[in-house]
Amino acid sequence: MNHQDSYVRSLKIGQLNADAASLRQLAVAADTASLTEVNLALLWRELVSGLCRAVDDFFTDDRCYVVLKPNFDGARTVLDGRRLEILQAVLCGQGQKNIAIDLGLAPSTIALNARLGLESLGLRCKPSRVHPLFMLAAKAGSKPSGKQAATLSFVAQGAEQLRVVSVPRPDRRLFRVLPPAELAVIRHLVEGLRYDEIAHLRGTSTRTIANQITAVFRRMRASGRNELLSRLFFAEGLERGLLPGATSDGVVSARGTESADLRSA
Repeated sequence: MNHQDSYVRSLKIGQLNADAASLRQLAVAADTASLTEVNLALLWRELVSGLCRAVDDFFTDDRCYVVLKPNFDGARTVLDGRRLEILQAVLCGQGQKNIAIDLGLAPSTIALNARLGLESLGLRCKPSRVHPLFMLAAKAGSKPSGKQAATLSFVAQGAEQLRVVSVPRPDRRLFRVLPPAELAVIRHLVEGLRYDEIAHLRGTSTRTIANQITAVFRRMRASGRNELLSRLFFAEGLERGLLPGATSDGVVSARGTESADLRSA
C-alpha cells in the first residue's frame, strides 16, 4: 500500500469513527427523552427470528446501549434448535463446560455454536465478552412470563430508522460493595475488555487485574463474567434496592411506563 492509499484509508476510518460517534450521541439523546418501554423477551424473539440485527453497542457511565437495524428484506437468518439452546444457556450465565456435559457434546462444539449464534444476531465477539443487554434479553426470552423491561427509542440514519434499546449498567449495584480499584476493573470487564486491555488502561500488570477480578468472582460466587452479570442483573446475593430503578424482585427496569412492540415507530 502506497502513502496515498494509506492516507485515503485513514480518512475513511476517521469518517467511520466520526459517524459512529455521531450515531451514539443521537442514540443517547433519543434514549434520554424516551418514556417508552419494551419487554426484553420481545427483543430476544425478534433477534433470534432475524427480524433485526445489532449494528452497534456501547456504554455510558450509567447505561448500556444497543442499536438495532430492522430487517425487512425477507432474507433473514433464523436462530433455532440446538444452536439457540446453546447460545441461550451461555448468555444466561451457564459455563460452557457444564453445558457440554448436560448436552453430551464436546466443549469445542459448544464454543463454536455459541459464536455462530452470536454472529447470526449481528455480533462479532466471543460469548465471554458479549454486551450485557443481550444477556438480559436471553434471560427474559428463556422465561415465557418474563417481564424485564428496557427503554426503547428511535434514531434516523439516512432513510433507515434504527432502534435504540438501553438498560441501567448492572455494575452500578457494586458501588457500595467494592473498593474503587476493584469497581473500576469490573466496570471495564462488564464492557467486554480483555484482561490485558484493562491492565493497559489501569497502568498495571495483567496479573494484578486477574487477581482483582478473581477476588470479585469469589466474593460474588460467580464462575466468570457471564455468571457475574446474571447475578448483578437479578440481585442474586446482593442487598435489594441497591440500584435505582430496581423492582422489588431485583430485576432492572427501564425508565418509562409505556410498553411497545419493537416494530412500532
